[in-house]
Amino acid sequence: MRRMLSLLAVGLLWPAAAALAAGKTWTTAGADQFAAGKLDGVSVLSTGEVELAPDKEKLEGLEAEFVWDVEAAADGTVYVGTGGPAAVYAIKDGKVELLYKSEEKHVLSVLPLPDGSVLAATAPQGIIFRVARRGKTVTFADLDEPYVWDMALGRNLQIYCATGPNGKLIELDRDGKVTERLKVKQKNLMCLAIAADGTVYTGTDTDGYIYALTPAGKSSVLYDADESEVHDIAVGEDGSVYACTAQGEPSGPPRGPSGRPAGSPARPSEPQEVAEEALGLGPAMGAPAAHNSIYRMQPQQGAVLLARFDRMLVLSLALSGDRVIAGTGTGGRLMAVEPDMRFRILTELNSAYVTGIASLPGGESLIGAAHPGALWRLKSGCRDTGTFVSKPFDASYLSHWGRIWWQQRTTSGQSIRLKLRTGNAGEPDDYWSDWSAWATDAAGQETEVPLGRFAQFRAELRSQGRAGSPALLEADVSYRQANQRPVVEDLSVDGQSLLRRGERPEGPAAERTPPRRAPQPQRPQREERPAPGQKTIAWRASDPNEDELAFDLYYRGLDEAEWKRINKEDLTGEPSFTWDTSRVPDGYYLLKVVARDDKSRPKDEALSDERTSAPLLIDNSPPAVAKLSSRRQPDGSYELNGVAVDAHSPIAKVEVSRNAQDWVPVFPADGLFDSPQEPFTYRTQPLPAGEHVFTFAATDAGDNAGSAKIVITVEQPAR
Repeated sequence: MRRMLSLLAVGLLWPAAAALAAGKTWTTAGADQFAAGKLDGVSVLSTGEVELAPDKEKLEGLEAEFVWDVEAAADGTVYVGTGGPAAVYAIKDGKVELLYKSEEKHVLSVLPLPDGSVLAATAPQGIIFRVARRGKTVTFADLDEPYVWDMALGRNLQIYCATGPNGKLIELDRDGKVTERLKVKQKNLMCLAIAADGTVYTGTDTDGYIYALTPAGKSSVLYDADESEVHDIAVGEDGSVYACTAQGEPSGPPRGPSGRPAGSPARPSEPQEVAEEALGLGPAMGAPAAHNSIYRMQPQQGAVLLARFDRMLVLSLALSGDRVIAGTGTGGRLMAVEPDMRFRILTELNSAYVTGIASLPGGESLIGAAHPGALWRLKSGCRDTGTFVSKPFDASYLSHWGRIWWQQRTTSGQSIRLKLRTGNAGEPDDYWSDWSAWATDAAGQETEVPLGRFAQFRAELRSQGRAGSPALLEADVSYRQANQRPVVEDLSVDGQSLLRRGERPEGPAAERTPPRRAPQPQRPQREERPAPGQKTIAWRASDPNEDELAFDLYYRGLDEAEWKRINKEDLTGEPSFTWDTSRVPDGYYLLKVVARDDKSRPKDEALSDERTSAPLLIDNSPPAVAKLSSRRQPDGSYELNGVAVDAHSPIAKVEVSRNAQDWVPVFPADGLFDSPQEPFTYRTQPLPAGEHVFTFAATDAGDNAGSAKIVITVEQPAR
């Protein structure tokens, strides 16, 4: 296994909840949503199907926290390098044998040799030991580089070592003599693979370069990956080069296989930090924020992006037949990329990281894992039984749970069944309900589980004999939230909020509508004024369950005991209503709006909320202009006096017109319009002889207008 960076589980999408009035449906479908669940003996395909996975067997006898490298010898023996403690194991015929235990901290890489011995590169001293068949161990080479991340055997039995933190590719001859073959600007060469023609390919930790070194000693960059770290590499029989990446943090927007943009940042790493992260001296911390990829490259022909995974490290790579197998962290999953470029989550292990893969004859693989260390044999074909457990779904509130149904693809000998459980904690625990009985009818079956905010389903896939695998395509569960009372947040008339004094609206309206300071209405702007005798009532309301709401409006006088309904039919849709007040006597009234959810709820569950306004003045009567009088002045002008009076509203303005000419404002005696009774005085210009008609018009705060006139006759002066 190669170096690991900070690691995390895959973050994926939540299942969708589609609203259906008061009833809703929790739907789980698609690769992302299925991949978020727990896989036990099932695979998830990139096409969104859940199928039975290959069978796997855990091999006993390994005692280590980390498996760093897994390599198969020509005779079928598989060698494993571990850390915590540092050791070399041999696996033959399913048996795990400890060959060598080092005083160093870790064996980072192993390399089987043709004579049956195996090389073990240790860290952090960079010592390579040679372990014979019977466990006899000698020092083969003592390098100046502390980390030998990978080793590979050349055509002429020379040994290549990918090292760090000084970016050197080192060649060892049969006697362990050191020759430096390549020095790069990157700090660590993480992985090695050698093609049939002897070309050596190596990947780097920073910049994401893949270098090629020909047998003649010529070096070049084969590919610059989108990600900053190339973590493992393999070469196919046709000369194609496969590589996987393990970038821990984003370094810019995703790029295609053509290469990275100029100037894109690379992830820095100090040698000690590299060692600590790579050697796993701390627990797994979480999923990377970056994407990672699997590439296929053909020299002189370019590169193809085979698969890309969000928030997942791709840590190990192997070729098995016509497909690519890759190990990930931190979810401990084994991925497979098929020849048609579809991929699947092949299986899930009980370790955080899949760190090494060795392909075996017959389509089997031996898998190494870390945190904790473990060895698994992955068999060919598929299991007879497997289960998928969904990620808990949050219904946002205590809910009733109903039918469960699903889409499947099955043939004779295949079956799928589902069951459900509920709880009120986000993560299932001992306080969740028991699982319901199995539902076996894919068309739909009622479940019996207690009310709960959260729910989780388990799907069991079965296959008899060699019937192949059934496929689960989608799972649906109906639910209905326990009812919550709707909330009336605001009530206004002609754009003026009518909340009571000191009252604050609830919900979003609280940020927008201040409480009304006094019941006295304000005169609206003229362009917003409804027709005479009409009031525009508006309200704001919400429902925590997103139920459809209906509304009713009521009014009553301050001296009345019973509410009278304003609307004849349920009010839905636009939250406003035009109220004809022409037949409502003048005076102060209270308004009430009632919001109810009975259109979405059974009668015994329906709830309502109401909001009552501060007193609202209905005033459709015009003011009067009274007590008009005139007094001639010595200069021939006249002082006209009168009073504007209204039964309910303050006087808003007074105007005068002489002989039907333009209106001229008249001001009250105290200079301020603020009372239902406003005395006023108007001084004319000197008037010529003749009859003069002065019309005074008064307008109240309700925009009602009344008028009166006074006639002044000026006699012709005597000659």
